[in-house]
Amino acid sequence: MKDRYDNFAALSAAESEYRIIYEEKEGSKCIVLAPHGGRVEPGVSELVRAFSDQSSIYLFEGTKRCDNRSLHLTSTRFDEPLALEKVTAHHYALAFHGYHDLKKANTLVGGADLEKARLICDLLREAGFDAELTEKNDRLAGVNPRNIVNRTKRKMGLQLEVSTAQRHALFSNFGCRGEKYTPTDLFFRYVEAVKAGFYDK
Repeated sequence: MKDRYDNFAALSAAESEYRIIYEEKEGSKCIVLAPHGGRVEPGVSELVRAFSDQSSIYLFEGTKRCDNRSLHLTSTRFDEPLALEKVTAHHYALAFHGYHDLKKANTLVGGADLEKARLICDLLREAGFDAELTEKNDRLAGVNPRNIVNRTKRKMGLQLEVSTAQRHALFSNFGCRGEKYTPTDLFFRYVEAVKAGFYDK
């Protein structure tokens, strides 16, 4: 589905039901973000917040009662000023996204930081999750230098695309509109596997 807006300036001129959250982790070289958080791609905000103990976090969250998909800006177009400022100030970045697949619980691991992508993919599998590296030419590969996650000081980052079925398994009440999602034991196992790869130096 094509984005409704070409950039954040156009989006912000037409839309108001969203929020932007940034929390600085003093001394951290890492930032974890969700450019499609809240009701745009449900469940990814909760994943990002699980990293706030060690990383700065950034969230762009849809808060509309319906049609939050209209707030989606493809990552190569995501030029919200605070996000650009903060991602470029960090060395390491990890972005969580959601993709539509109701049947297969899976994570597509991509981004320009291929070494860490391979490590996270292996660690997720070891923890009992289905995960696969994205093909370089896949639309979800996240390797484009204009992708917000690759705009770090190192010019590379990590992108995790988490399927609907996988997000459903991470929360006991996934899909309940207006409620905070309650993480399952799988959520914590998933987060720990990703952390082990992301923070590996």
